[in-house]
Amino acid sequence: MNTRRRWLRLSASALALLAAVTVVAEREQQKEPPYPQSLFAKASPDDYMGDKDCTEAGCHYPHADNFSRSPHAPFMRDPKLPIDKRGCEGCHGPANPHLEDPQKIFSYSDSKPADIAAMCLRCHADTMRLSQWHRTQHGKADVACTACHQIHWEPHKEPPARGLINLGSLRAPQTEKEPQPRRLLKFDDPILCSQCHQREANEFRLNFHHPVPERRLECSDCHEAHPSKAAQKRFRPIKEMCVSCHPDKAGPFAFEHDPVAGWSGQGCTECHRPHGSPNPKLLTASSRGLCSQCHTDKAATHYPGRTCWMAGCHAAIHGSNSDALLRRP
Repeated sequence: MNTRRRWLRLSASALALLAAVTVVAEREQQKEPPYPQSLFAKASPDDYMGDKDCTEAGCHYPHADNFSRSPHAPFMRDPKLPIDKRGCEGCHGPANPHLEDPQKIFSYSDSKPADIAAMCLRCHADTMRLSQWHRTQHGKADVACTACHQIHWEPHKEPPARGLINLGSLRAPQTEKEPQPRRLLKFDDPILCSQCHQREANEFRLNFHHPVPERRLECSDCHEAHPSKAAQKRFRPIKEMCVSCHPDKAGPFAFEHDPVAGWSGQGCTECHRPHGSPNPKLLTASSRGLCSQCHTDKAATHYPGRTCWMAGCHAAIHGSNSDALLRRP
């Protein structure tokens, strides 16, 4: 009898728990998604009016006209797309509620960076998810997608008077990189990045620098602007990035220099400054002062006044196949 009662109590408890879980699940399903996704969640098919009403009413003619020249236009006017991802309303929300209340529309100029990212990633989910955006350095710094990308086509604008700009005199057409797809960027990589990364922009003004101002390299050649999971698969260690342009330093060598091989320190950046330096070869320090940062026992007594490599001694700085002390290549 006691066993039967115990089983009845357990069954009643299990049923009560199941009912509670069901109620919570139903509430979660009925819960309205956060703004701005709620603009689409609450809309009915009748709330979507199409692009013509945006242009023919005359309210948004200049923007709608510019959008027709944008790389976005042929994608967003595809009739096979869901109605909530088509045309103007795919980015700004359904238009019918906007006619009743002008505030019921998504404005990119007046919205928070996180809300802008949520809208952009509705279509650009192949770039990253919103949860990933929040974990990126750009997301943590509240840098909106529209800080770098334009949504509509915009006529040519002069770059802002900050950062790595007005370097046209350094351009060398015979060595300049082939132009890359604009990706709806407002300006070229160096100009965009230098608006926030002022220190790096100033390093490119030093006598010895990577040829970014000369347009032979771009920031995106080394840095991933959208560090998503897919980008992490493409991630290359520092050495791998460097040897893609400096293959003679790649090795493998029979006798390796530990920092170059990546066994200790920060790899190539242990000795080189990647953006720019006052020292030749982008070295972090000049002459024997560089080597003495690690080889402290040699600084004062080991041929003082001479460089470690140019005197013909340790000429194989990156590695050697014939000498354990890196004295010969």
